[in-house]
Amino acid sequence: MCFTLIVEEEIPLNRPSQRLSWRLFTLGVLSGVLTLVLAYARRHEVIPPRLMWLAALGPVLPMAAYFWGLDRLLRGLDEMQRLIHLEALFIQFGVTAFLVLCYGALAEAGVLPNYPIGTAWPWVWLLMFGSWALGQIVVRRKYR
Repeated sequence: MCFTLIVEEEIPLNRPSQRLSWRLFTLGVLSGVLTLVLAYARRHEVIPPRLMWLAALGPVLPMAAYFWGLDRLLRGLDEMQRLIHLEALFIQFGVTAFLVLCYGALAEAGVLPNYPIGTAWPWVWLLMFGSWALGQIVVRRKYR
């Protein structure tokens, strides 16, 4: 998402928006890395049981900061850039919903493994961010 905002030259962002865009990218990556590291630590019982709740909520803090920063970024965009983000979100919602529903139906039919949501949610987040980035690319090409 964030790198597509900077790479595309047809709709340039001002300097503060570029910095905020990179911060958002960093917060998203930080949340993902924390998720993986803490999942590994929980699986190998490195985290004491008393602190398990803190480890579970660890990736949520960078994501909260991400969405707060995203709100700031979107408020600073002009109408065309907001339209691009809205259409990219529509693509993201459609792709995510379609793939999650297809996977769920195939898992219920026994064709694919049926993972519990606690195991699958990091992949759903990855799917959502990836499909938003894809939506950004598609919509930006549309408005060239």
